[in-house]
Amino acid sequence: MATDMKGEEQAPLLINVEDPNASAISKFWTEFKEAMSKKENLIVLMYVLLYVASGIFNSIMLKKTMNCFENYPFFLTQLLNYGYIPIFGAVVLYQVLFTNNIPAEMRQFPWWKFLIMGALDAVNGYVVVIGGVDTSGPLQQLLNQAIIPFTMLGAFIFLKERYSWVQMGGALIIVAGVVISLLPSFTGSDNSGQNKIFFNIFYLTQAVPGAASNVYKDFAFKSVELDVWYLQFWDVFWQSIVGTFLFPINAALPPPAQVEFHSIPDALKDGGLCLAGHNQITTNCTVDGAHDTTQCDDCHNSIYVLMIYMAINVAYNVFILLVIKYGSATILSIAQTVRLPLTNVFFSFRFIMGDQVTPFKALDIAGLIIILFGLSTYRVGSQLRRKAEGTEDSGRVVFNVYSTEFQPIHKLLEPRSNAQLRSRYMNKLGIFPQNPPNQYP
Repeated sequence: MATDMKGEEQAPLLINVEDPNASAISKFWTEFKEAMSKKENLIVLMYVLLYVASGIFNSIMLKKTMNCFENYPFFLTQLLNYGYIPIFGAVVLYQVLFTNNIPAEMRQFPWWKFLIMGALDAVNGYVVVIGGVDTSGPLQQLLNQAIIPFTMLGAFIFLKERYSWVQMGGALIIVAGVVISLLPSFTGSDNSGQNKIFFNIFYLTQAVPGAASNVYKDFAFKSVELDVWYLQFWDVFWQSIVGTFLFPINAALPPPAQVEFHSIPDALKDGGLCLAGHNQITTNCTVDGAHDTTQCDDCHNSIYVLMIYMAINVAYNVFILLVIKYGSATILSIAQTVRLPLTNVFFSFRFIMGDQVTPFKALDIAGLIIILFGLSTYRVGSQLRRKAEGTEDSGRVVFNVYSTEFQPIHKLLEPRSNAQLRSRYMNKLGIFPQNPPNQYP
């Protein structure tokens, strides 16, 4: 008995009692419960779920907003551009007046860098809205993935970035999936009435200014300290100004995007009436989504749809920040990969999309599977490369009022230097030293 007691005293308190014959599912469930017993993991899981949910409905509400303003895409581009200025402006004004989050030295950042960023985002947003009106929701989600190979190409040329063979293979697979997704539009076999080949291709080109914006942000903002709200305010400000002067493009586009210069006042007026819930186009139109026909207005609840979309969009971008803060860019990338098929599934539910429901077809499923495989390959390659280089996860933490995609590139928010922290502390104490030299060349 004494021997047994001595053996018990020497035995470790925590013993791995895992059953060697347990199934893979039971082992996974045991590990999952252990991980979720940690408070920090529960927080990350909560933010990931909120990111996925808000991302799905962000995509759905953007498409619903486009459907409401199907005959007024030019008006919608202007509305979305200027609509975010008071939101971000109010936050920035509060921070300037009542906090020290936006100090004077931060406000010395060169305005022309914001202008370039805003101009690229303006072109990107313009193409998304104009092309998205006649591009179905599921196809939008698939075409959005083209920004990855375009961003890689831009970073390769301008940032001298180099990629592994696994990453390049994933990018090529994504391109193949995008091509397959476009085949129904090219062959005319898409009878849903929601896709027109010209606008599908036009929507695809948003990957070019979107990728250029990603590369430029990585180049111009990666080593500076900027408050994200301050950064976004100036982005949407210049995005609105530049977007206003893109109207000449509309004159060269086919209906419903075509707007001649002399018709701009009428287009804005009719769009405003639609925003107020008044249908303007009710005759010689169709509600069945037939090709090459004018769609009847559906403006009854347009202002509510727009407001819901803008609210969800802001929340969605906030959850991006929270997932990066409490998790990592890798976790966010995995969540985005999961969100893609779920979003397309939701687009197929009639009780959500109504007459704009998009049932799955064979090529849709094939394109989705191929793109998911390409995304997974690319992100695995990125993770392996970071481990080989010993670098940490990084992520672009910038709002984008049109895009529902996240590109894992360098962080824009860097830790404050010791000199900056000391200066901020002295200011709080009422000691005002000489202004430090401008850190933003």
